Amino acid sequence: MANVANLPVVLHERLGYWARHLRPRLPGWPVRWVETRSTADLHAALEGASCPIVLIDLGHRPRAGLEDLGEVHQVAPNSLSLVLNPLRLDGVPVLARRLGATHVMSGIAPPPLVADLLERWLPLARQRRDSQGWCRELPPEPEPEPWNWLSPLLAEPLRPAR
Repeated sequence: MANVANLPVVLHERLGYWARHLRPRLPGWPVRWVETRSTADLHAALEGASCPIVLIDLGHRPRAGLEDLGEVHQVAPNSLSLVLNPLRLDGVPVLARRLGATHVMSGIAPPPLVADLLERWLPLARQRRDSQGWCRELPPEPEPEPWNWLSPLLAEPLRPAR
């Protein structure tokens, strides 16, 4: 059986919004967080993964995001994918499901709701991955960026100087 930490959660978005909101909400997850910005990055992140969890934020580029969703299910057909449609574009949920999306959220998607959904998918993804009997070994998680060490300190309210 593969190591649980090899289960990739791929956050495919332009600006890093979901990475900033999900990592702190789910710090103890035994997963490998992967952020992608391009189709090539997405393909590389998915190659060899038997059941990744994928979040695709369509943002203001729904066509490109839906094309990337098609790529997800070509490379990793057993993936669990969440598509975010913030512009509430008509037809996007139906098309995304036809392209293989597991779930589509239209409009505002609160980070706690997204985190809860992904957390529910973790045991299912692990079970699917283990039943496949294979997955690519992922490199260890990179060391946290230095500015992330400061975030607990920056969250404290400023005290007036005396």
